[in-house]
Order: sequence, then structure tokens, then C-alpha cells
Amino acid sequence: MSLQRDVRALLASARSALTAVRSGLDTVRTALLRPRRFFSSSPYGDSLAVGLVVVLLVALALTAGILALGAVFDATIDATVTMDNPDRPDDWVCEQLGADADSPMYDACQEPAQIERDLGSMLREATAGFLHYGFLGVGIWWLLAAGAVHVGARVAGGEGTIGDSLTVAAWALVPELLRLVVGIAAIYHAIETATIDAASPEAFRDELLAAFAGIETPLLAVSAVTIAWQWWILRGGIAERHDVSTLAAGTVAGVVAVVALLVAA
Repeated sequence: MSLQRDVRALLASARSALTAVRSGLDTVRTALLRPRRFFSSSPYGDSLAVGLVVVLLVALALTAGILALGAVFDATIDATVTMDNPDRPDDWVCEQLGADADSPMYDACQEPAQIERDLGSMLREATAGFLHYGFLGVGIWWLLAAGAVHVGARVAGGEGTIGDSLTVAAWALVPELLRLVVGIAAIYHAIETATIDAASPEAFRDELLAAFAGIETPLLAVSAVTIAWQWWILRGGIAERHDVSTLAAGTVAGVVAVVALLVAA
């Protein structure tokens, strides 16, 4: 009996967890597809704390995307490059101090002047240096968009607080995940199907630019779809949280969307 009771309790917990997940997914779907209903009736549409969580999750996703981009470079670029050995002192140091076996520079000067390194690994390491932009970029976009929404709504005669603007702008960040996923997939396809020999730094640059040339138009199209989706969310949020007309809300959201499109182009 005790075992049956434990099993029933476990199944009940699993059902409760599944119900919570479904409820969360329904909430997100409403926010993305029916923003006016979301911001007018859902308690999450009136919660800055939830908005902060959304911003954090998007920032984490973008950071993971930067890591994924580095992994794409490492997995698809099979070429080496000759470069100066960073572990070897400059030639003038070795000429003056490297010949004496008792010199502290002797061992380092025995290292080769140049070494070969895997280009994909180098790009992965370089990409990792931009991880902080995942948080900075999302945070800056969020604050600027919220500021534009708040000022625009005030000019249009709307009400609402800066917290409302921050919450609306936070949910408008979510469509960026579409651009992130498609962008990484497109870059992977472009490099995977290109011929990259990297005979020289200049040749590698030209080969990479040629590979990316074929995906510029699709990426711009995805950016346009993403920004249009963000406009839809901003429009609904501004209309409901700041109590302005649909036309005024669409105009304010349109200004933000146009700026975003110019940046993307």
C-alpha cells in the first residue's frame, strides 16, 4: 500500500508539473501572438519582475548563441594558419640573451619563431571574447526600447509607468530568438558548403566574405520578420499598458521598429 501511495503521489506531482509547463507555454504563446489580450488580462503582462526574468533568459540565450557560433567555426573550418609564436620572446631579446644557457630567456628562445594553429579553434577562442556582449547588447536594447516606448506613449497622451514600458519592451525581446537560431543555422550552412583553404589571411577573409554573401538576403528577411513581430508585441503592449489608441501605439512601435531595421541593415 505504501508503494502504491508513493506511485500515486509521484504521478500526481508529474501531472502538476506538466500542467504548470502547459500553462507557462500558453502564457508565452499569448504574449507573442495575442499581446493585447496578454497585457490586458494576464498578471504576467503587468509584472516587471517577470519582465526582468524574460530579459535575463533572452540574454542567456544570446550568450549561448555566441558560444554556439564559436563551435560552428571550430567544427566547419578545417584549415591552419602560420603565426608568430606568442611563447617566444622577440628576436632582439633572443639575440642578446638567448644564446647563454644560463640566461632565464634561454629555454623560451629555443621555441620555434612561428607555429601553426587551427583556424577554427582560433575563431572559437576569439568568439568567446565577445560573450559579455550577450548581456550588454540585450540590456542596452531593452532600456533604449523601453525609453522610446515611454516617451512616445507620453507624447501620444498615454498613461502608465516606466515599469509598464520596461515590461512591454522585455516581452518584445523574445522574437530575437528567431533571428538567433536562423542566423546560426545559416552561418553553419554557408561555411559548411564553402571551400575555405585560408592560404593567407587575405585569402581567408575573401573566402569567408564569399561564403556569407549568399546568406545576406535571407538573414535580412529574417530580421524584417523579427522586427515586424516585435512591432506587433510593442503595439499591443503600448495600447493596453499606456491606454492609447491602436494607431498611436502602432506609430510609437513603428518608430522603434524602423530604428531596429536600420541597425539590422
